[in-house]
Amino acid sequence: MTPETFFPAYDGLGERRSGSEGDAAAATWLREAAEAAGATATLLPVAFQRLIPSTACLDAEGRRFEGLPLFDGGLTAAGGIAGRLGPLGSDAEIGVAEFHPSAASLPGNAFARARAESRHAGIVIALRTLGDGLAPLNAHDHAAPFGPPVLQVAGHDAAALGVLAAAGVGGVLRVEGRHEPGISHSVRADLPGAGPPLVLLTPRTSWWTSTAERGGGILAWLTALRALAAAPRDRMVVGLATCGHELGHFGAHAAFTADPALASASALVLHLGANLGAARDGHLTVRSNVPKLAEAMAELLVREGYPHDAIEAVTGGKANGEAHEIEARGGRYLSLIGRNPWFHAPDDRWPHSIDLPRAAAIARATAAMALRHAGAGR
Repeated sequence: MTPETFFPAYDGLGERRSGSEGDAAAATWLREAAEAAGATATLLPVAFQRLIPSTACLDAEGRRFEGLPLFDGGLTAAGGIAGRLGPLGSDAEIGVAEFHPSAASLPGNAFARARAESRHAGIVIALRTLGDGLAPLNAHDHAAPFGPPVLQVAGHDAAALGVLAAAGVGGVLRVEGRHEPGISHSVRADLPGAGPPLVLLTPRTSWWTSTAERGGGILAWLTALRALAAAPRDRMVVGLATCGHELGHFGAHAAFTADPALASASALVLHLGANLGAARDGHLTVRSNVPKLAEAMAELLVREGYPHDAIEAVTGGKANGEAHEIEARGGRYLSLIGRNPWFHAPDDRWPHSIDLPRAAAIARATAAMALRHAGAGR
């Protein structure tokens, strides 16, 4: 499967929120693709508590703003919350703010403080991305929801909400839903060899179709598996495409609880994170806790045609995404994470959100690095 055929096929699978029909179909598709690449692939079921949203809206001044609940926040009773709107941090019953999805996820920001302090009875947050569609925040605490009910709305509602909040008008906030048992699946792909293994790790679920957010990592994962399966090598390989990324990485937690050594004692975990090959912004962070490894990966990327000036190679610091799960467990990791102007938005679709040459360069460089760490050719 070439990049030119991969992305249309990936995009055609549709939305893949954890526990949805699209999620199940995408898991089966990826397992079959891993087997076609030469690996022995299995589905790993993971049980979780799934939030099924119902009414999620703010009514104010004769207008209704609809969206989604924050998936690790509180829910309102059936009648909702009535009160004044005001800027986040004010004394209004319903706080209003706008953020970029990545900024709202940073620790200690105004939104995080407002949730923790519960100053407002409810919060409305407009998420700003390119196209200003509804770009939900990842629910890091989905297993233990906290704070006031939060309504997430599209960025195109931000201006109108700001005017209403500045005027202190009254409104009614309803954030309703129910929790029920759900199932999602991680995909595990194995290639035989001696331990400790090389682990290829990428998340596979998301809020929407998320073609640039998740597709580039999955392309690189499959490309590396195919190259490793075809090469004589010493080391065993474990590919993990984990579910639950948007809900606190629950698939990664389950995989590493079942087999702790995959995180803590592998030869290397190669983390293929978000936005690998997204259009319009080529910035790529290459981070490792292994000295000189980030720089070595940067050299491979440039050799494969990735723009040198767009690469930030970093040793140490805080790992993001599922690489944080490896760092926290004392493992060795190499992580690639890009940027995406459509981050978390439904507009992240083929073909406009993909830069094919950059996505292909990342996939080739990933395969080259994987072969290097699997003892290929020795």
